[in-house]
Amino acid sequence: MRLSTRVLIGSLAFVALSAALPASAQEFYRGKTITILVGGTAGGGFDTISRVMATHMGRYIPGNPSFVVRDVPGGGGIVVANTIYNLAPKDGTQMAYIGPVVVQPLLSPENKSIQFDATKITWVGSLGVTQSVLIAWHTTPFKSAQDLFDKEMIVSGTGAASTTDIYPKVLNAVLGTKFKIITGYQGSKETYLAIERREADGRFSALDSIYATVPDWIPSGKARVILQASVGRQPSLPDVPTAMDFAKTEAQRQALQFLFLPSEMGRPIAAPPGIPAPQKATLRDAFAKLIKDPAFLAEAKQRGIEVEGPMTGDEVDKAVTQIYATPKAAVDQVVKAMQ
Repeated sequence: MRLSTRVLIGSLAFVALSAALPASAQEFYRGKTITILVGGTAGGGFDTISRVMATHMGRYIPGNPSFVVRDVPGGGGIVVANTIYNLAPKDGTQMAYIGPVVVQPLLSPENKSIQFDATKITWVGSLGVTQSVLIAWHTTPFKSAQDLFDKEMIVSGTGAASTTDIYPKVLNAVLGTKFKIITGYQGSKETYLAIERREADGRFSALDSIYATVPDWIPSGKARVILQASVGRQPSLPDVPTAMDFAKTEAQRQALQFLFLPSEMGRPIAAPPGIPAPQKATLRDAFAKLIKDPAFLAEAKQRGIEVEGPMTGDEVDKAVTQIYATPKAAVDQVVKAMQ
């Protein structure tokens, strides 16, 4: 079944459920404010798309609530995931753009700073795939992916749980690349500034996040895309190899597939576990309508973000289940690579 068909069926089901709710449930949001927590900093890709979502989603929720966006950076998304899971009110008035951290409980089971269970989070939906690429600053000697095996490349990162840090670590261990990570930058904007200041040679990032944050870099030639961190090639980059292209064994392929699977669920929007069923249905229904809204899609595109392959909450649930069904041997290989 095509994604668009699944979204339509899911949307119709949510509409039917919403219509069946008592009037008091449908009016729950009247006069209220929904807060969207963002695991990034102001001006970054996470922040940008969340603010576009906040502008348009309210009209699809009965009671037409207002929206505010609050940035909660730290740990590459762990801080905001912990916040929405443990501290946010469980009434449907807070959501979070948490980024690709759903695998962290699997990757770092002993890490006490990870205090959420991805299988229990209320998934509202996803704003599309976020397949990452590796960019290199134009003055560096890195002109192709092959150079990554011959020279040490310094990449900037935002924290141990972020793909900015995870991808280079695992690629070093699994494929033999020579990345060196300078981490601890607060958000995307800071990592790009580090590259401009020549503290780093490049970084891993979602392609549309690059266009949203530093839109002139690739078109002007200030930065070049030399590798895709994804299972398959993006249509817009047919000549840029993926990390999967360098896998020589089945074990390497399984490890890299597990590494990149979270990007297939894209930009997930979470709500706390255990929110009331009427609010869950309302948020999921509104989100299913939002991702087909021409005004929302047009503004996102204007901001440099393509909403490609969005998912309903039910589809995100299934994606999380698939990730957590990965064979233990593949998970262990990635965990070992990160140590």
